[in-house]
Amino acid sequence: MKGKTVFLGIFLTLLIVNPLFEKIYGKNAVLYMASHYALFALGMWIGLAMVSRKYWVGKLVVGSGLAVLAHIPLIFDVSAYSEPVRLILELGLVLGGFLVGSSFQAGGNMVGYTLLGGWMAGDTALSIAFLLGDSGYTFPSSPYPTWQIKDAGVFMFLLMNVVAFFIIMRIFIRFLEKGELYPESR
Repeated sequence: MKGKTVFLGIFLTLLIVNPLFEKIYGKNAVLYMASHYALFALGMWIGLAMVSRKYWVGKLVVGSGLAVLAHIPLIFDVSAYSEPVRLILELGLVLGGFLVGSSFQAGGNMVGYTLLGGWMAGDTALSIAFLLGDSGYTFPSSPYPTWQIKDAGVFMFLLMNVVAFFIIMRIFIRFLEKGELYPESR
């Protein structure tokens, strides 16, 4: 199963990171941000197939740091203009997702809940910056006009909330199934 997951993950990554799409990412902020979600998620998926408790805290910190680093305005803007930098950034997102995924289960539920909260806080902050048309992410420092960055902010906010809703519902259902939400009176 691990081999199939890794192969499929690499294949899907290569579908997302190819010369045709790279040209589109340089012109469309929404698709560029969608590729960020997809690449990080693919990295996590591959990482979950190869879980390791070894150095799990360091892997979580480095993996999360790579995701944050990819969205700092200067790095984001340079990667939007330059295909080689964008390729390095995209591979960094896959690596970051892999590091987080491979150590995700080692920390238990509290680490998972903390990562969910951190992702939601960071994604909300970035989507608000996009929605407000933050000058660090728009033309002339970036190839994207303000309206595209605002559209990317709407996309991010909607996607984050849909994903978060399903994760939170899954947690809630798990609590109900275990009877932890309403423990029986003794």
